[in-house]
Amino acid sequence: MVFFKKYQHLFKYPNTDILVKNILDQIQVDFLNNIDVFADDFDLSTIRSDYLTDFYRRLNKLTVQYVEFENKDLEFLIDVPLSVKKKHEIAYLAKEIEILAKDSNCETVVDFGSGLGYLDQQIFKTTGYNVLGLECNETHYVGAKKRQRKYHSDSIDHVKYVKHTVNEESYVNIDEYIEDKFVSCNSFCIAGLHACADLTIDAMNIFLKMEKARAILIMPCCYHRILEKTSCKFKNFPLSNALKDIYEKYNGSDYLTVPFLRLATQPPNACKEKMEDLVFNLLARAVLQLYSSEHNCQLKRNKRKAVRLKSIGNNFEEYIHDAISGYRLICNNTDNSKNSTILDTEQLSRIWREIPPLTFKKAAIFIFLQNVLQPVCENFILYDRLFYLQEKGIKKCKFKKIANENISPRCLALLAQK
Repeated sequence: MVFFKKYQHLFKYPNTDILVKNILDQIQVDFLNNIDVFADDFDLSTIRSDYLTDFYRRLNKLTVQYVEFENKDLEFLIDVPLSVKKKHEIAYLAKEIEILAKDSNCETVVDFGSGLGYLDQQIFKTTGYNVLGLECNETHYVGAKKRQRKYHSDSIDHVKYVKHTVNEESYVNIDEYIEDKFVSCNSFCIAGLHACADLTIDAMNIFLKMEKARAILIMPCCYHRILEKTSCKFKNFPLSNALKDIYEKYNGSDYLTVPFLRLATQPPNACKEKMEDLVFNLLARAVLQLYSSEHNCQLKRNKRKAVRLKSIGNNFEEYIHDAISGYRLICNNTDNSKNSTILDTEQLSRIWREIPPLTFKKAAIFIFLQNVLQPVCENFILYDRLFYLQEKGIKKCKFKKIANENISPRCLALLAQK
């Protein structure tokens, strides 16, 4: 917490506010004019600077280490056109479920967020276990049942689907579903791929409450979407009593906010992309934010991808051209949400031209520092969950790297047994 408090400027605010909040002014690095931060062989940790020396000295004490992923060339058994990433995740998660379920004497798996049922069918084909897939999305639920009847008729007696939105009280429903679908089930394993937001916590609490739930294997993601009770305070973070005490002592609610959780969610090794591209994207978007702030407006997207970043070649004029149609400005001094205005091309270009070269270099350093911070932030969240389970009496629990992080950035899974 002391480390996070000292370096909170690296994650306290959304990256879009990097110019609005003058965040880069807090990165004190000497002799930047003589350093090429965009060189392919640039190594930030070798730069002599009091700021960086202290940062890396503290960071190295928090180094995250997991046993490296072991590639077993597992076969994806479902005939469906999925991405390499998705096939990889399903094959390796199913294998880990098989190992954990066998070790826990479970022959039934309850899949939280079963989607179109690909994982469920892989589990059945790999293990022969019964699988109960719970899915809240009507389209996915119907699609899974249709696919089963058309392509996996041999699994109909063993793989069952139920439309259900999982929450921490779902243990009552799950007990009824299992009793209805698999009469002789005395124990089961909870599983989940990409358990977004609070779903991992709900799954943990269900695991704790249900005697028949003997094991859990779930892959968390999207920490930044966990439910906020009030501004900057979350329902499920911190979770453990151990962290709650430290969180209060060091005023964690001031800086361990949504941007911190978003950084923890960010794919590791982001710096594999060209640094020039990352800096351009960061500062171009920050210019839009600065402009809207200066005009007392909020910037709203008109579509999911407001700017075609891959096709504009780091050209700010083209960026503005896309941004004019991709965003709208909503004035803060009116109650009428339709009272919007457009971005001014000349003013935006002026702001961009006035950015000093040193700011581009500091932006690169900011990205480097966030990149090395990411695994520490994520590990902080995950260990909070392990401490929570241990406080509840679960001694056999850990996080394990079960996928290749170069294929699937969200490669860590929670494994626990009673």
